[in-house]
Amino acid sequence: MPTLVLRNVPDELYQQLKVSAAQHRRSMTQEAIVSLQTALDAMGGQSDPPKVEETLEWLRREVWSLPVLDDRDEADILGYNEHGAFD
Repeated sequence: MPTLVLRNVPDELYQQLKVSAAQHRRSMTQEAIVSLQTALDAMGGQSDPPKVEETLEWLRREVWSLPVLDDRDEADILGYNEHGAFD
């Protein structure tokens, strides 16, 4: 059986899953599987990809709003030197 690892789960979502697991007397893994299956079943096998607008909204809300934890400047991150070339 495949294994799925989730990183950077928002604290609020993690706590909701933890509470739900306790209420249903399931492990966190079992609760996550049931929650995923329920959500996918509710979609009714919908296989259409999300619209561009929906994807952009999700990116704005969930990704682009995250704090930047890397204090390096953009040139250091990208590897540019003072002449604009890669080091």
